[in-house]
Amino acid sequence: MKRKLVALMALLASLSLAQTASPKVTVNIPSVLQLTLDATDYLFDFGDASASGTVTIGGTPYTKASWAAYLTFLDTASGTQDFAPTSIRDAAENDLGDYGTVTVRTNRAQWTVKIDSISGTLTLGNGRVKVFAEKVSGKGASWTTTPTPITAASPLTLFNAGSGGQGRSVYKLYYLFTMDITDDIPLAGINQQITVNLLLTSP
Repeated sequence: MKRKLVALMALLASLSLAQTASPKVTVNIPSVLQLTLDATDYLFDFGDASASGTVTIGGTPYTKASWAAYLTFLDTASGTQDFAPTSIRDAAENDLGDYGTVTVRTNRAQWTVKIDSISGTLTLGNGRVKVFAEKVSGKGASWTTTPTPITAASPLTLFNAGSGGQGRSVYKLYYLFTMDITDDIPLAGINQQITVNLLLTSP
């Protein structure tokens, strides 16, 4: 009887040492949908006497806007001509070269970058500004097979990913400006600007 009692007490003692734990495993993954563009100003300065050169966009070379290029246009043009920017600057006024760089960073499979709206109006018409997006790396594809007027559609899709768009995608963003030999420029000249508002969306 004593042996049974001792065994029972030992069993109860071992049971009293057993404990349980029920930790929670919490997973928090925010949706990531980021759009950045390093360029803040695409400048078309047809009065710049120091600018020169061309920019190749979609396999076609375009003359940079400059005083010399504009005089040549007046001397030889019979219709319209598209010009590349004189310069492209970032917020710190650094020269970015021939294009701005758009970066999309997301964990969404589907996304679209489009021109959502245009703030301001140019005397010669906002449709004189053309846009061209060229894929550098990442996901998706461009919708602008040729330089396209920014007013061609509202909203105008620039590039998108229909599936598998997660990660980092980089695109070159070009703008052109169309001059017309029939333009009647006022004596005071034209010095205007518009703001093209880009938007990244996901279903």
